[in-house]
Amino acid sequence: MAPSGEAQINFVPKSEWKDQPDATILTIDLPGFTREQVKVTFVHASKMLRVTGERPLGYRKWSCFNEMFTVPRNCLVDKIHGSFSFNTLTITMPKETITKMPNLPETPKTVAERVEKLEEKRLLEVVRKKEEEAEKIKKLLEEKEGIIRKLQEEAKAKEMAEAKKLQEEAKAKEMAEAKRLQEEAKAKEMAEAKRLQEEARAKEMAEAKKLQEEAKAKEMAEAKKLQEEAKAKEMAEAKKLEEEAKAKGKLVEEATPEKSTQEKKPVDSTKSQLVDVPWPRLERFSVSKLHH
Repeated sequence: MAPSGEAQINFVPKSEWKDQPDATILTIDLPGFTREQVKVTFVHASKMLRVTGERPLGYRKWSCFNEMFTVPRNCLVDKIHGSFSFNTLTITMPKETITKMPNLPETPKTVAERVEKLEEKRLLEVVRKKEEEAEKIKKLLEEKEGIIRKLQEEAKAKEMAEAKKLQEEAKAKEMAEAKRLQEEAKAKEMAEAKRLQEEARAKEMAEAKKLQEEAKAKEMAEAKKLQEEAKAKEMAEAKKLEEEAKAKGKLVEEATPEKSTQEKKPVDSTKSQLVDVPWPRLERFSVSKLHH
């Protein structure tokens, strides 16, 4: 029996009757079914054969059938037998052997038996019709259940598709949000790196400018110092030369009166070699002049 909650698809098999002298043959074509998936039952109340079967189709679906076949009146019910081969069910219903009797007048008993048999036949026909109606109602109920299951499956599939859609939308939204945050973080990181780079560059330029200015100031101070030293040296040299010039002038002035006096006095040839002439002073003047 198909599990509950799984779809059942009604299958109507092809059947064929063959009448032979000693039996009636019923063949039913059941493609896809196996011997174990088919069941044959004789219903004594209605003298009918019920043939049922079901097999899985996959994806929670089953193929099912339920057929009723009327057994011939002259059939030996106890000797009904069947076989299953190559997806075909063959049911053999042997016939009764009728021995012809000479025509005899009917007795009341025979009439009563005929009436009884007719009544039994009528009752059997009523039962058969009721069973057919019940079978039709059952089929309608099964079809109704199949429609309900189909609607339920469609609703479930729709619900699952909607849930999947919402899940995919939520996932896409989450990925977009993550991408946006990542891009913002990257932009912020790049801006921060750029700011730090600019600050480092500005600091480096300021430091270079400072060092340049310090070097220039030092250079100017050194040049000024050298200039002042050169100027001081030049002034000291000039002062020294001036002082030496003054000293030279003084020596000349001191030497000049003595020379004039000597020129005025008559020179004694005998004492010319003993005149005290200040040669050392003149010699010092000459040396000093040559030095400068």
